[in-house]
Amino acid sequence: MAEVYVGTKFQTIFVRKTPPTDASTGALLAWCRQWAQAGWIAKATGNLSFRTGGGFIITPTGTDPVTLTINDFVEVIGVDEKEVRVAGTREPSSECRMHAAIYAARPDVNAVFHGHYAPALQLTSVAITTHEVPYGTPAMATETVQALGAGNFVVMRGHGFVAVGLAMRAAHAAAVEVLARL
Repeated sequence: MAEVYVGTKFQTIFVRKTPPTDASTGALLAWCRQWAQAGWIAKATGNLSFRTGGGFIITPTGTDPVTLTINDFVEVIGVDEKEVRVAGTREPSSECRMHAAIYAARPDVNAVFHGHYAPALQLTSVAITTHEVPYGTPAMATETVQALGAGNFVVMRGHGFVAVGLAMRAAHAAAVEVLARL
């Protein structure tokens, strides 16, 4: 699927217009830089998050991870079919619904890392979504959660991959374990 990125597919409701202040945001920024250097995320492709007490902190939509600052991150506080409620100054990643669905389905997951790496789409020995669906939609969130199951890595057919873990380091390790085979 060669869907063109058009931004978010939901309305963002800013509950607070201040950046999140969670101490782990600095670590998320470092992981963003590392994943950009590996070629797994780039401007407007890929997004990383970690769970907080009130939701999760995620990269903003359409941002270049190389120029990302700690004040650019967004805390997602609530998600429904049409709206996403946030604290921050930017809109959250267009894939925040998928992150929310994974956190809801998997209480053991505290970090969700979503990347785009073309060779990963050729993998056949890992979990793969059944259908190719448009990014940022409830359908993609559902497909991803179903295919991920209790695992820690899934290929999103025609799109990218997701790695999850108990912590950010574990999500990264899950990706490295699979992608190192390529």
